[in-house]
Amino acid sequence: MKTKLCLVAALMLSLYSFGCQKIEARIAIKDANAAYEKEDYATALQHYTRARSIDPSFADLDRMIGYSQIGLYIPEDKSPQNEARADAAIAELTRYLKKRPDDRIARDALINMYLNANRTSQAIDYFRSYLQAHPADLDAVKSIATLYAKQGNFNESLNWYQKITLLDSKNPESFYIFGVVCYEKVAKNPPADLGQKLDILNQGKESLQHSIDMKPDYSESMVYLSLLWRQQALMETDPLKAQAASPSAVNASGSKPFRSVNRHASSFVVGSGSSA
Repeated sequence: MKTKLCLVAALMLSLYSFGCQKIEARIAIKDANAAYEKEDYATALQHYTRARSIDPSFADLDRMIGYSQIGLYIPEDKSPQNEARADAAIAELTRYLKKRPDDRIARDALINMYLNANRTSQAIDYFRSYLQAHPADLDAVKSIATLYAKQGNFNESLNWYQKITLLDSKNPESFYIFGVVCYEKVAKNPPADLGQKLDILNQGKESLQHSIDMKPDYSESMVYLSLLWRQQALMETDPLKAQAASPSAVNASGSKPFRSVNRHASSFVVGSGSSA
């Protein structure tokens, strides 16, 4: 009987201690929130960290510690202390997102941290890993396409913009964007190989034509399609062929504008036709 009473007393004491820890942790979180609202990120970080050491069961503490580290981070400052803040913010938000992968606000904060710290490759790696479990996440695919473009990797960027047209095949804007990317490449940084340049031109024309087929009054697509035809005309050394390749010649022939392009944009093969 005495043993049972001792066990009950020990259990009650344990529950009481557990309840006190919860209260103490909540007080620390309250103090941290107040400091965070005042943009006193150093104090907020101190209180959030203390709250987690008392009671690590609050998943949001990882997120708030990460946000506090972001608040303390200074862009363009390459000092070891500042880089350590970036490392800490990335580690905390990555840990949090493993528990709550659907928190897009936290994910955006993590990606912005990667970009502010000039860690584009890490951001790409994050999304690639995320897509293994969420292969149809259109926003993630768009993010990878944009990140590769920011990195200057046209081959991969074009591949991922092409994947967007496959995932978002009923949206004419997806095909328009792909066509614009092709134009930007051939007009501003064309490949040395003329065959590769022509391949990119054809992919762009095909994609823009498909967007026009889906949305006949898509004036932006018409403009870029015309620009791609002009780029093709510039490649011709024979004046007659150059005139034939121009959009004005196509229209003057009596046919419908821009109809000389293969319109089956859905037949794209991911990874084809890209160049350095």
